[in-house]
Amino acid sequence: MHHLPTEKLFSLQGKTVICTGATGGIGQTLCKSLAVAGADIVSIQIPNDAHSESLSRSISEIGQKFWAFECNLTDPSSIRSTFQSIWLAGIRPSVLLNCAGVNRRGPITEVTDDDLDLILSVNLKATYIAAQEFAKKLLQLQLPGKIINIGSVTSYRGMYNVSAYASSKGGVIQMTKSFSNELAPHNIQVNCICPGYISTPLTAQLENDPVYNDFILKGTPGGRWGTPEDLRGAVIFLASEGSNFVTGSSLIVDGGMLAV
Repeated sequence: MHHLPTEKLFSLQGKTVICTGATGGIGQTLCKSLAVAGADIVSIQIPNDAHSESLSRSISEIGQKFWAFECNLTDPSSIRSTFQSIWLAGIRPSVLLNCAGVNRRGPITEVTDDDLDLILSVNLKATYIAAQEFAKKLLQLQLPGKIINIGSVTSYRGMYNVSAYASSKGGVIQMTKSFSNELAPHNIQVNCICPGYISTPLTAQLENDPVYNDFILKGTPGGRWGTPEDLRGAVIFLASEGSNFVTGSSLIVDGGMLAV
């Protein structure tokens, strides 16, 4: 049996990761970690993204290449044209990380059509289209590859006041399984990371709410909120050679919340 050294098994040297939501609280940390593992980074981001320059600088300081492409993730034609621009730039696909996501909290009776459209468009439809475009290119070039989607503990639990978000993230789980079935014969692995409650600027309001914060801490056997850094091992594993026989799976990183 051929044994790979651990550092080679999880190395991303020579790989390029295309990431939606790369400049977000979780996305930035994951992209930097992937770069440390050897990957070049392609950021698909909103126009005039205020965090793009700092991410670009961080990736360059690590010693990896960085490209940024502006895209409206609520517009399918914008997503498709962005991927065409990436291919025209001569970028060779290796890994897709679908990290972009939005949420609007509130009871079911107060969810508006606009809220529902936004959440489903970004969290589910954009994830689907990005994976579709990425897979098409891999199949055309007859290349192996990895697609990593971001789900949530709400993919499994309905929770409260996140009905649209939970619906979108439940869809991401099923999409991951369906894509994995069709792409596995072509050596393309499709998996999902399902984080628990992660501390980012977007969740600061919940952390600062004593009642909600207590609910999270008591419901998490690990006894704390997760951090973006807690997701680094999962994403490097799923992007690397170490996960070549892992597909259609969801890796739950939640401090034990779903085990309760």
